[in-house]
Amino acid sequence: GPMVASNRASAAKQAGTRPARGEHTRLKILDAALDIMIEDGMRAVRHRAVAKRAGVALGSTTYHFSNIEELIISAFQYWRGKALMIDSPFFRESAELLAPYGDGVVPDADRPRIAAALYRSSVGYLRSQLTSKRDDRLLELAFHHESVRYPALHELVMSEWKNQLDHLEFLHRAMGSPQPREDARITYSLFRQLEQSAVLENGQRLNVKRISLTLQRYVNLCFGVELAFVD
Repeated sequence: GPMVASNRASAAKQAGTRPARGEHTRLKILDAALDIMIEDGMRAVRHRAVAKRAGVALGSTTYHFSNIEELIISAFQYWRGKALMIDSPFFRESAELLAPYGDGVVPDADRPRIAAALYRSSVGYLRSQLTSKRDDRLLELAFHHESVRYPALHELVMSEWKNQLDHLEFLHRAMGSPQPREDARITYSLFRQLEQSAVLENGQRLNVKRISLTLQRYVNLCFGVELAFVD
């Protein structure tokens, strides 16, 4: 009768909100796990600590994530969805710069202009990574270290590296490199070294001049173009 219909409507209403509530709780747990990683390190990520930080019941964390490995891998995927290097202004700007040339090589006459633009974009990218996004660099170091322990996380990290190297290889090929894959690896390594050394110099003011001079030298060596300015 009417009572059964009312109960059914109530149950349907609850069922409609439960997944949204569950997802909200799940994201609170992941945000809490990332905060703990930044402040206390990966070893501090435990169900009880994460539940307390997220302000949820302990049972909520174990319901959503049956073990710490699952929680860490989910936190990596969640974080990368928000902070992918491939979505950064550097990658967007470099793709736009090279778009007019299709899959071809940038002509010699255009190369100094493109190289200078790539240099400026690189400096801007690194400055943003090391100031407003410093926490992301700490998380990256932590996740890369942790990937040695967890094969599924290792696979995700390696897949991301491949995407980044593919883009850098495309960039070097467009700039006329005879060995674009190797040059991509060198560029990637340089970016990582500049990022990590700045992160590890904790509390010190970002040395923009060192980054600028290093990248100028690299552009000169890599593209055979003398950049005749200093930022």
